[in-house]
Amino acid sequence: MGIATNVELHKLYEAAIAFRKLQPWKWMYASQVFIIHDDERDIDGFCSIMGMMGEHFSLSVYLGEAGYQSYRYLYDKASLAYMDHIFMKAEVKKNCLTVSFENPEALTEHDDEQAMFLGYQFKGKNECPRFRYHHPGIYSWYLTDGWQCRFLTKALEQAMIVARLELTKDLQVPEIYDSKYYLRYYTEEKGWDGTFVDATLYKKAPTPKKTIFQNDLLAYRVKKLPKLLITLEAIQFYLPNPVVEVGSGQPFFMLVTALVDSEEGQLFYLDVQETAALYLTDTVTELAKQFLELKIRPCEIIAEDEDTYALLEDVCKQIDVKLSIDYHTARAHEFAEYIFEELQNASSNTVKVIESEQSDIDKLIMFADQITDTLQIQQALDDLSEQAKEQYKLITQTFVLAMYTIRDQIPSEWTGDAVKDICLNVLPEQLEKDVLAQCKPVLSHFVTVLGEDEIIPNYRSLLLVINNCL
Repeated sequence: MGIATNVELHKLYEAAIAFRKLQPWKWMYASQVFIIHDDERDIDGFCSIMGMMGEHFSLSVYLGEAGYQSYRYLYDKASLAYMDHIFMKAEVKKNCLTVSFENPEALTEHDDEQAMFLGYQFKGKNECPRFRYHHPGIYSWYLTDGWQCRFLTKALEQAMIVARLELTKDLQVPEIYDSKYYLRYYTEEKGWDGTFVDATLYKKAPTPKKTIFQNDLLAYRVKKLPKLLITLEAIQFYLPNPVVEVGSGQPFFMLVTALVDSEEGQLFYLDVQETAALYLTDTVTELAKQFLELKIRPCEIIAEDEDTYALLEDVCKQIDVKLSIDYHTARAHEFAEYIFEELQNASSNTVKVIESEQSDIDKLIMFADQITDTLQIQQALDDLSEQAKEQYKLITQTFVLAMYTIRDQIPSEWTGDAVKDICLNVLPEQLEKDVLAQCKPVLSHFVTVLGEDEIIPNYRSLLLVINNCL
């Protein structure tokens, strides 16, 4: 990892300029997908070239399994993509590196200063390369990491080769729903080469993480309530305007969870996540409290997608409410579209600053504690030693708080440099020797859990840092 050097940025700009000069969007479609394998991180980048419609010109490189699923999301929701909140969710769920070619007024001061420092001046229409990293839920941000620059440079160079092969009809690049994908890879013996691979290797969608409802007493009380002939439709969507918390750096989009009556469309429950780190356990707890307060229990809840189903699965099981899934939840979509349009009409696209009622530190402590409690309930700590299990909560809580208070990074923003600093310089000062001895297995386990649940990106590189520093 590490901050991108001027040499790396210069190579990236040169590759982007050559890519724009080629204009591969004139003969390639956004639905065509090809894969660039990166040996440095052992990750596949799923590439899509956009611009056939003559409006937006870009190359997107979707990172790994999570990136591929975010690429597929809009295609899988094609019948609903005309709704703004569905399209917005597809955009916010992206996990990718992008270069787009913009008009000068679309660039930020940072973009302009970076280009000028490297000796570039872009003034024409759709001429200015703009580089961004997209992480789910987070507002698209500048490339700062050296690996991001190196991989996007490779992707641009290989994308030009693929595009030329497509143009000369030496290659037919598959579409996203085809049975095979085209893969470019590098070996010491042959250099860059290409082959076709079975697309089913990538198409199996991972099961979203189930939100565990951890209040037995509340579940018991709700389950005793009378079950009425009411069906609720549940939906999750993002508000259209990015926000940033006071004292934080990177903007994010607030996630909304709503339940509405399937017949009248009346709002039954609403939750808005006001932090970049999601606290979905609170969402289901407050929903159960709402049932208890109104003294009703619905006969069925229909979830709009797999993420919403995973959110409600455990609480519905514990309170004995039928849960099903149906993408075409008409009333829920109507509500989401109404909220989305009202906020778009009332607000600009500028980033808003918000103040949370609960401090970030309190929320991060709760975040670490909830993960530890969930892992204990699921017996997911059984492979650790008894000493590691005893110190798990203390170590993870100390690490998460140090990453935030010293390096100003929430879990989705963790970098190798910051992890290295905390492991080498902070944990040895804050923890006793016997506790410090358990940091390596505990933090390796903790980071793996967060990475597999897609809370932190590129977690394998962080594991390398932890293993080398502790």
